[in-house]
Amino acid sequence: MAGEATPYELEELNMLIDSYPDSVYYEEVLKQIWLNNEEPDADTPDVDRIYQCHRLQFYDELTTPAAEEPVPFFRQYQNLSITVLALCLIFFAGLFYIHNRTQDTFNTQLVAGKGVRKKMKLPDGTLVWLNSDSKLAYHSDINKRKVRIVHLTGEAFFDVAHHESHPFIVQTDKIAIKVLGTAFNVRAYPVDQKSVATLLRGSIELSVNERPQQKIILNPSEKFVLQDGQQGVLKMDNQDITLLIEHIVPVHIGGNEYIEEVSWKNNTLVFHNESFVDLKPRLERWFNIKIKLGSSRAKSYRFTGVFKNETIKEALTAMQLIKPFTFNLTAHDVTIY
Repeated sequence: MAGEATPYELEELNMLIDSYPDSVYYEEVLKQIWLNNEEPDADTPDVDRIYQCHRLQFYDELTTPAAEEPVPFFRQYQNLSITVLALCLIFFAGLFYIHNRTQDTFNTQLVAGKGVRKKMKLPDGTLVWLNSDSKLAYHSDINKRKVRIVHLTGEAFFDVAHHESHPFIVQTDKIAIKVLGTAFNVRAYPVDQKSVATLLRGSIELSVNERPQQKIILNPSEKFVLQDGQQGVLKMDNQDITLLIEHIVPVHIGGNEYIEEVSWKNNTLVFHNESFVDLKPRLERWFNIKIKLGSSRAKSYRFTGVFKNETIKEALTAMQLIKPFTFNLTAHDVTIY
């Protein structure tokens, strides 16, 4: 009212008045008190007072907004970068939260390290064989739950206890398998391009995590293969994949018959016509060793064989009888030449 407020202060005052409609009444009261206290001369018009009253009455019409200074380009770019960074942080924080929330739902975890294979019984009576470098997470009260869910990272063989009203579901990072009571094997190592489910008896219902609405029924002596990085029937996340359903073919080696996909649970490593590149991760997990293929020629070699109680040195020496190569063995590393 004294005319001492800056345009910015008046703008802020108007915003406050607009936010609180009742303040208009007090504004008028203050104006009257202000005007009455000025004590103008009755004979001489107080031009300043009249002018101030005029300004107060028509302030909105008389005031022109201050021109905004243009924002420098580098500051615009800086603001944009900060916004993008904030969005990225929110996105990854959301993924981290979802991931942790999924993992935290399981309060029990079984682990088999490299070179180790384990057999155990779950609280619901299901028998599980856990292969090397594998983890199985589940609820400690799985036998009391309407749906029995476990999460597998690696490879495991399941002999599921039959409970018709309580389905058993195996979740991996790429596929999900639903059963009632059956025996099957699942291989789903994160570093492998293949996820394989092999059914021995009963039946299982599979689905790819990216297409949960598409169900695949597997019959006994069949295996399901999800292959990454090839031209296939589905395309998910801009990546081609191949889905295959194949019959299990026993392997005959040394007069004995083996089912390659499940032989590991009997502490027998069976491989048929596999290259060194394909065998490398299996041998590393089986013998708890790191293998470096230093020869391009050796990478193309293919092998068929059976290992039971051999050491890595004995295994490689036996493979040398099939293909010519040399190797250098240290405590935890092998280099193939």
